[in-house]
Amino acid sequence: MAQDTHQPMAKRGKRTILLALVLVLVVVGGVVGFLFYAPSNAQISIRDPPQQPYDSSVQAIYVSFTSIEIHSANAGDASGWHTVTTSATVNLFTVLNVSKVLGKASLPAGRYTELRFNVSAIIVTISGINVTFTMPSASPKIPITGAGAQAYGALTVNIVLDLSFKNSEILNNPTLKLNPVATAEVA
Repeated sequence: MAQDTHQPMAKRGKRTILLALVLVLVVVGGVVGFLFYAPSNAQISIRDPPQQPYDSSVQAIYVSFTSIEIHSANAGDASGWHTVTTSATVNLFTVLNVSKVLGKASLPAGRYTELRFNVSAIIVTISGINVTFTMPSASPKIPITGAGAQAYGALTVNIVLDLSFKNSEILNNPTLKLNPVATAEVA
């Protein structure tokens, strides 16, 4: 007589549950690996919300960036900087109420806490005359408000740099150095 090759129902049910559990663990592991280890993106935008409206004699403020970088949390000051863009020029008058993208870069997933930027020149048009200013700090560091920016795998984190200058420094400044009023926040 032939033996019954059917497995008992309880044994088949256990295998199904075990297979489902393994499948769930593989999917969860893949998602976690993707979110925490896959490259992500950071996009830096700029806007100029001046503390007070600029004087009517100020017609344009061109800022020429030579680099904009973002810093990994818990990394040393000399390390942990990632370049987002190496060149950008913007007229702050074109970003008074809107933002403009300055650059986008692929980054390792993680938390980022600061921006720093280098500016080669600030050209301000005052009553039709271009005046070239510099900044006293070669690379100002701006903390990203809150807990910083969290970048996850394959997603883009948007950070807005609010940058403006004081009327009093623009109009009455024999040293031709402007101190930026800047903040950075996740948009």
